[in-house]
Amino acid sequence: MPIRSFRGSAVRAALGLLTLSACGSGDDTDPSSRRFRVRIENVAPFQNLKSGRFDTKISGTSPGPLAPGDTYEFSFTAGRNHRLSFAAMFGASNDWFFGTEPRGIPLYSADGQPVTGNVTSQVVLWDAGTEVNEEPAVGAHTAPKQATSTDGPGINDFNSNNVRRVGTQPVLSSGLPFNLPPLATMIRVQLAHDAATQRFTVRIENVSDDRNTLSTSEGIKPVRISPGVWVVGAGNEPLFTEGQPDRGQGLEALAEGGDATTLDTWLKPLNGVATPLSPGVFAVHNAASPLFTEGAQDRGLGLEALAEGGDASRLANALSSTPPAGVSKSGTFNTPVDAAAPGPLLPGLAYEFTVNASPGDRLSFATMFGQSNDWFFGPDEQGIALFDKANDPVTGDITSKLFLWDAGTELDEEPAVGPHQGAPEWTVDTNKTVRRVPPSRYGTPLSQHLRVTLTAE
Repeated sequence: MPIRSFRGSAVRAALGLLTLSACGSGDDTDPSSRRFRVRIENVAPFQNLKSGRFDTKISGTSPGPLAPGDTYEFSFTAGRNHRLSFAAMFGASNDWFFGTEPRGIPLYSADGQPVTGNVTSQVVLWDAGTEVNEEPAVGAHTAPKQATSTDGPGINDFNSNNVRRVGTQPVLSSGLPFNLPPLATMIRVQLAHDAATQRFTVRIENVSDDRNTLSTSEGIKPVRISPGVWVVGAGNEPLFTEGQPDRGQGLEALAEGGDATTLDTWLKPLNGVATPLSPGVFAVHNAASPLFTEGAQDRGLGLEALAEGGDASRLANALSSTPPAGVSKSGTFNTPVDAAAPGPLLPGLAYEFTVNASPGDRLSFATMFGQSNDWFFGPDEQGIALFDKANDPVTGDITSKLFLWDAGTELDEEPAVGPHQGAPEWTVDTNKTVRRVPPSRYGTPLSQHLRVTLTAE
């Protein structure tokens, strides 16, 4: 965006000019004017897009493990940068579980095509590191026998308390190796995809044979696959980190006893769209509707570019070159606090800018909901009053005065999932008016995305 320059306070004082800086400072000679610091924080707590539990086989009526020939199935929508993670107990062990690599299985290929078909080759048998390893289905503390054991759970793993790969010949507490059958003879995992809905369906099948798959010192034993959890996210290792101890969030209960409840409960509050916020524009004004009019079409001055692609420059230029009625100051915010260069506002970061304002002035701004087609955050068209009825400056948390808006310029898709979010432009919205996004369309409270505070300096 263009930045108005000036040569110094002496020249400004001599000329008596009202000047604007890049951060929007105003007329320092007005005795009623106050300087406000505006802080916009991305406070999204979300670590994963979504998660769930699988516990009832197809055609089953109640939760339970998979026997040979049984299948779990679950579905979800996901975008091109997302991965699938899951965990389910190997039901003949102390604390082994079937799962993906820590970052999960990519759901789209490098060229943007959905991954489908048999993905069992990307499944691993893991040791949770929480209990010593006894012979599968034979040891007193393995899943088939633990319920009747008289001495409680098995002792802590003395080999390592870290989550690690089991391998084909794990060493047991007896000191002897055990020959495991190939993983693909016990479990099969398949992915299907519906292009019209961006929905994936996952099938987890027990393909073992109780007559010959698992050979032990006590003869052939059954293989069972427990209920488990699944997670869709951006690959941030949601369930465990290889080579690190279990995090104490419920993986132990799943891996030792097939109980997915604790881990499923822990994951749920972490689900959501951790969208970045875009660089934005602001205006100080004493008349309504500097950026848009609710219920009317976008004015074509740059709000569309901001709401669809996070480009604040066009709207900033329009505000600067031809200020709307009542706008005294305007500018952009584009560099997170302590950052060296402009960029999007990721969770945990904040934008800050300052403005000078006088009684009667209000503040408006707009910043894109980054993982959307054309949504943006901002106050209503009246803006936020910077002074109260006694002409004292308004300070503190003003997040409750903000809304999530639909610019009406592009058809909506599921946030973080739709394939047309960002460039290039997609289908024009059937409702072309600027309007609030209703809870029925997106129900996450705005306060779970951003916090905005005013400080009078």
